[in-house]
Order: sequence, then C-alpha cells, then structure tokens
Amino acid sequence: MTETLATDATVKAIDDDGVAVVRGVIDAAQCDRLIAAVEDLRADPGPHFRTLSPEGAPLVQSDLFRWRDHPEFEALVTKGPLPQLAAAIFGSDAVVLLEDQYFYSAAGSGTPSPWHQDHPYHPLEPWFLTIWIPLDPVPGETGLRTVPKSHQGPTYAPVEFSAGKATLTDDANVLAGVPAIDDDPVAFPVMAPSFAPGDAMLLDSRALHAAGGHCASTFRRLSIRYAAADTRYTARDWPVASFWDDHDVAGQLGQRIAGHAFPVIPT
Repeated sequence: MTETLATDATVKAIDDDGVAVVRGVIDAAQCDRLIAAVEDLRADPGPHFRTLSPEGAPLVQSDLFRWRDHPEFEALVTKGPLPQLAAAIFGSDAVVLLEDQYFYSAAGSGTPSPWHQDHPYHPLEPWFLTIWIPLDPVPGETGLRTVPKSHQGPTYAPVEFSAGKATLTDDANVLAGVPAIDDDPVAFPVMAPSFAPGDAMLLDSRALHAAGGHCASTFRRLSIRYAAADTRYTARDWPVASFWDDHDVAGQLGQRIAGHAFPVIPT
C-alpha cells in the first residue's frame, strides 16, 4: 500500500497487511541534515553502538537511543510527521517514543539484515510501529523488503545481528527460527518497493522484513519506533535486546513503559 500522506487507507494497510509506504515524509534538505547528524554520532559512539559487519569487511554500523544527543534527531522523532504518522496508525493523540536507530553501510559492504520481526526483541505488548527511512539513494537491491500479512502469523526467534558484541541477552530460545523466506515465494510473497530518500516504510512490529545486499555507495537510513501510550512491559521466554537490562522498567511486569526513557510525544 503506497500513500502520499497518512490516510484512512494507510491505517487500513497496516491493519490488513502490516505494512504501508508513505512517500516524501521528509524532504531533501532534512535528509542532508540527518546524514550530517549520523556522521556526527558515528564520530562519538554511544553505549549501544555496534559494528554489524565481520572484522575486515566494509563497515556496517548501528547505534540506538541517540535522539537526546543531537538536535536533528530530537526534532525528527519528537516533532513533525513521524509522531503524527504513528498517532494516526494507533488512532490516538499521543505516542511513546520507543527507539531511534541509525544504520550506516559503507560503499562495498554486503552484510545483510536477515529476515526477522522487530517484536520479539522487545518485552512489550501490544505491537509497536517501525518507521524506516532511507536518507541516501538506495544503492541497488538493498532497500527494505517485507512479507505482507506476516504480522498475522507466528512470532519467530530473534536473530543476532552483530558480528561483534552481542545484542541479545542470551542464546537460549523457545521459539522456532525464521523460515527460509526467499525459498518459498508462494507461502511468503515478498514486497520490495522502490524508495527515494525521505520515503518511509511503516511496519507493524510483528511483520517479517529484511534488507541488505551489495552497497555500491554509502547508505544511511533510520528506523524510528513508536508505541501506543498504554504499552506495558511483559515477560518473555526468549532472549530480548540486551539494552532492556539498562532500563528501570525491566522486570516490572504490567508496568507502562512511558516515562523519562520512553517519553510520551503529544501530537
């Protein structure tokens, strides 16, 4: 589903398919400012910074929770179209800012983001929304791909992304692994839209998605995640993102996550 604005059809696409594409969410000037911001933050890594590519390979890097460290990130995630999009999807006048994440892929890199769901990495219910935005032109077939309606299916085991320091709490798992999506296009029809810088893919956190491939040029993109205002911490029987150990809400079953670390953004 592709729309120019968050319309009723966009909301319906998320409900029906778990995915929608919204064109021109941010303009070229803001993309340029955010590219500069990514480079500023790469030069000053945070505690959740990871190199995802194997040692010696062209770099693929990521960092989380940096919006308080740069005014361009703060403006993006707390004002303007992104929280408004999320509020429209949730049918509310406020959302919780869950996570800001950037990805950087150097020219020549080829480390993929394997098929996964965002939901199992987080000890939260209900589902949340991921807004993925390329800042650079997408180099080749490296844009985000997804399986429409997969948000209606099972939850699969989270996948470790980092080639270095782990991003998951442990190795134990009770969930089935993600199927071989690309080997069965009948069972898993893949949606792979084209993107221009500033376009956005909106994903239900339970939707299967993947990205990656050979990057002919530097490729920077963002994943911004918002949750409904009533989102609560819940127990998981499988590994979750290790950063949850750093938050006060960890272990407080049934507690709303909204607070200093996860601020409520009125729209």
